[in-house]
Amino acid sequence: MKIEKIVRKNDRNVIVQLDNGEKLFLSKEVVLKNGLRKGDQISDDLSLFLIKENQLFFIRQRSFNYLGRRPHSRFELATKLKLKKYNSDLIETVLDELEDKNYLNDYEFALSFASDKQKFKHFGSFRIKNELIKKRVNKEIIEKVITEIFPEGNDIEEAVYHLNKKIKNKNTEELNDKKVRDKLIAFLIRKGFDFETVKTALEIVKKGNVQ
Repeated sequence: MKIEKIVRKNDRNVIVQLDNGEKLFLSKEVVLKNGLRKGDQISDDLSLFLIKENQLFFIRQRSFNYLGRRPHSRFELATKLKLKKYNSDLIETVLDELEDKNYLNDYEFALSFASDKQKFKHFGSFRIKNELIKKRVNKEIIEKVITEIFPEGNDIEEAVYHLNKKIKNKNTEELNDKKVRDKLIAFLIRKGFDFETVKTALEIVKKGNVQ
């Protein structure tokens, strides 16, 4: 097969028309990278190679688009790319490349995610850990990040923060009411705090509400 002509499709893509009537829809980058010109011979193997290179190019571009908005875990990014119907093996190839070049880093993602959730949402360590598990971050990375974000005692401070917002002007007598306490305990557990942290936070808030 021979390239009959190369026609601009849009700002990013071209149509490579072959003398047998076939067309290759390729990015300009792939065409330039491989030095394709009118009159060049295109074998079946080269045609398949160009199609693969073209798919890899668009997977990379889509990945950079996602990563430019915010950090992603490898699992998150893979899931989004698969939803775009890209080939799974090619997705893994691109993700390996991104990790090698440190564009994709689960530790940095987890640290950023945990820091933001602790700072802006006041999530507890248990909640953050569960969120990171859902994003398929390695357990060793999760433990390292949790240790960095929550030095001893900081998790209790977050629980106290949520309690103070929740109870507002409740007095000590109300806090002693079992129904009120049960609701507050359930509230904090939903926020991602373990039971021991919840109990400690309740005692701290109770002391602070003595009138």
